[in-house]
Amino acid sequence: MFTTSIASIALIASLLGPPFATAPISGAQSREIPNLTAERWIVYDADADVVLASWNANVEASMASVTKVMTAMIVIDNADLSTIVTVPEFATSTRGSTAGLVAGEQWSIGDLLLAMLVRSGNDAALTLGYTVGGESVSAFVDMMNERAGELGMANTSFANPNGLDNEEHYSTARDLLTMIIASQDYPDIRRIARTRLVNMPADPNGKSRTFKNTNKLLGTYPGTLGLKTGDTPWADKVLLGVTEQSGRRIYSVVMHSDDHFGDTRELVDWAYSTFSIEDRWMRPLYTEEGGGATTQSVDISEGHERRLRSMAGLDDGRWRTSSLEDLPKADVIGRWIRGAIPGVAGGDG
Repeated sequence: MFTTSIASIALIASLLGPPFATAPISGAQSREIPNLTAERWIVYDADADVVLASWNANVEASMASVTKVMTAMIVIDNADLSTIVTVPEFATSTRGSTAGLVAGEQWSIGDLLLAMLVRSGNDAALTLGYTVGGESVSAFVDMMNERAGELGMANTSFANPNGLDNEEHYSTARDLLTMIIASQDYPDIRRIARTRLVNMPADPNGKSRTFKNTNKLLGTYPGTLGLKTGDTPWADKVLLGVTEQSGRRIYSVVMHSDDHFGDTRELVDWAYSTFSIEDRWMRPLYTEEGGGATTQSVDISEGHERRLRSMAGLDDGRWRTSSLEDLPKADVIGRWIRGAIPGVAGGDG
């Protein structure tokens, strides 16, 4: 891609030396952070491993049914999904959204996960907690809290596996982001979270059961891959989002929202308008108005340059992650550059 060592030096200097200004190229119109209805939120660039922006991200609040993501992780860690279990009677009398389970009927743990994550069935969550907890929901909740501690979710407390309101059941946007990141290590969760419609076993009376995913962004917002919705009187509307567009993955959390789908769309739209890590690498090599790097030193397209010109930067000083040297992956990138271009970067070549 690079035709001269000057281009290589410019790239390395941008990565290993003082960070370049994060403002967009002269003439670009920076987009302001959207004004959301959510009282707590966070948005994260998974490729760069940086938080792009947040609001009240460490303030504790009820989390509603996004709880079920942790429930799913504990179940997968401790049970065979093909195991057949019996639905306990107490699970069928739960409040809130249900999968219509009938006491005494038998389901596989894998199907119960589908009922819990797609339909957001509280009865399925209780059945799973009771089974995996050794016929004790409270023992299962202890497992949830233990895992939260292992993940560093210091401002989170679980009181049940389904997310119903309870004074001892709360989290923060930042902790829920940690949970999203952990959940992406589970192929079953990733698969189920993007399932829009599923036909489940008929009930004991032969009535068919079809579950539609509660996440209305699936199939309507480009690149949506999941993850989980929530809605209770104490929590209002909550949404954990995973989105991928053009190879760039964004995770988002909105809590205590009046419109969790609208808030997430606006927040993710804004996230994709900011510089990606690739844009940050390329930025010093593009033609700048009034001087700077020249297009003769790199192989670029007019479309790529126009896109970069139109993208918003991160305001200096508002977010700590607005410079290259703040990226947790900066050292990895530096080592890769030194190995790839040893003569220029001072590698071992």
